Amino acid sequence: MNLAIAKPDYRIAGGCEGVLDRLADGLRGAGHDVAYVHVDATGDPAARLPVAVPEPIWRQFPEFFNHAGLALAFEDLDLSSFDAVLSTQPPSYAVRHPRHLNLFFHHLKVCYDLEGVAARCGQYPPDLLRLGAEIVREIDRAYLTPDLQILANSERTRWRLRQFNGLEANVAVLYAGLDDDYLGYSGPIAYEDALCVGRHEFPKRPELFVHAMKHVSGLRGRVVGAGGRSEALRRIDVLLTHDHASGGPEPDDADLWQRLCFEADDLDVTGLERALAARGLDSNIAFTGRLGRAALVREFANAACVVCPAYEEDFGLTCIEAFAFGKPVVACVDGGGYAELIADGVDGFLVEPTGKAIAEAVSRFADRGLAREMGLRGREKARTFTWDRAVSQLSSKLAEVCA
Repeated sequence: MNLAIAKPDYRIAGGCEGVLDRLADGLRGAGHDVAYVHVDATGDPAARLPVAVPEPIWRQFPEFFNHAGLALAFEDLDLSSFDAVLSTQPPSYAVRHPRHLNLFFHHLKVCYDLEGVAARCGQYPPDLLRLGAEIVREIDRAYLTPDLQILANSERTRWRLRQFNGLEANVAVLYAGLDDDYLGYSGPIAYEDALCVGRHEFPKRPELFVHAMKHVSGLRGRVVGAGGRSEALRRIDVLLTHDHASGGPEPDDADLWQRLCFEADDLDVTGLERALAARGLDSNIAFTGRLGRAALVREFANAACVVCPAYEEDFGLTCIEAFAFGKPVVACVDGGGYAELIADGVDGFLVEPTGKAIAEAVSRFADRGLAREMGLRGREKARTFTWDRAVSQLSSKLAEVCA
């Protein structure tokens, strides 16, 4: 089969790109010819629209204009030379082809399940956000139809398609797999620090991990990753370290990740850093930045537990990666895919999205025996997430679409 994988190109390599590359390699190993067909998703969000949109207008809601323009660009692609098309991130499902399978990761979330949170954050004019969400949903209704076969990346994502688009009979779930160096890891294992891994972007909520660690003794924290909110996160850590040491007021957790995470870009913490240094105080969190594969493996292997505080995550690959190393996971009850993967009290804990609730769960893993016991249960679960299974399921669905 000659297969096109349609995808917007954001010039980044994240979890989605890793999943698609592994699926593509698996399909090639099964004898298929696979080629990516990208549409550039960077630059002027309004450049692909048939009407001119002044920059001051599109800057108020660039995600909306980018989505509308990309939908037109994907619909205009001529993919008739391919036997079938696998569309991926939104709105690549706008491609037109008689044998079309969609691998659904998420909607344009700010116009769906994140609309209310985005409104509270004040990052968009409220009326514009509401209007944009209405139009995006209307656009998507033209493409996300009962005739399109869809593989959602989690049960939570499948639920969203039912909730927002009324789709059910044509939607199945395809879980990503884990690489052999994770599933087959046999190197040294330790239970040292609490680990938080992921992109520093809204709404991954690493701010909640930073807050939690101010209330944890017996374990230090390590933050692995980078992103647009990295510097803001470091400043929040200085602020919370100072306030906690000084007996200052507790931050409101919702305010912390919905407002301060944006305002901290302009926060001057120089004076607070000097005050902490004068008292010989330092944060109990280390920021590693983005790490290579081998270094990330060492972080997982040495963690006492892994904290995944994201809001409404689509799947939660970090959770399964932690399980592969025999590490228990702490996530939030509103964590979307994370809440789907964790058996509370068995291989991890599901807690309220507050620093103190996360801290209470993390503190329990100062008992390394408990961390080891719960982590081993997670490791058994991780063994079911193989690429062979994922590629086999995808191949079967493609054959069904092409029949």
